[in-house]
Amino acid sequence: MEPKNAMSSRSRATGFSLIELMVTIAILAIILMIGIPSFQNLFENSRINRANDNFIAAVNLARSEAITRELPAGGRVVLCERNADATACSGDAAWADGLVVLEAEADGTVVQVIRVWDPIATASVAAGANSVTFSPDGRANPAVGLAVNVSDKSQAYCLRPTGSLFKGACP
Repeated sequence: MEPKNAMSSRSRATGFSLIELMVTIAILAIILMIGIPSFQNLFENSRINRANDNFIAAVNLARSEAITRELPAGGRVVLCERNADATACSGDAAWADGLVVLEAEADGTVVQVIRVWDPIATASVAAGANSVTFSPDGRANPAVGLAVNVSDKSQAYCLRPTGSLFKGACP
């Protein structure tokens, strides 16, 4: 049997002292101060990658749909900035409100919206045209230089007359 004093001293030894808690909180604060800027950079890079991936997917989808759909004479597939309702092109050359791929007749009447991409915060596509049209053979009109901009970072792309997209500025 243990003496009465030994048991009472053991029960007082459980838990954390105020100094131990303060040291732990100080270490945690230092780790967070170092880590938070890294997370902000990670989120910014993720937004850049998502904007680039969405743009490349939109170009590839538009070209692919133009080739595979049985378009009527003069029909085409159009890639552009979406309007507020996501049912047509906005007519703006600064594509910041999201993208839309749609099928259009020769006179420009929208036949079908194929796919819509929502805007990404602080991202835009600087296009040299209000829209890019793909013909049934996959050719792009106009062949144009484009840039995906996110915050202060930019990635240039060149859309060739053949409809192929290259990373980098047009020659």
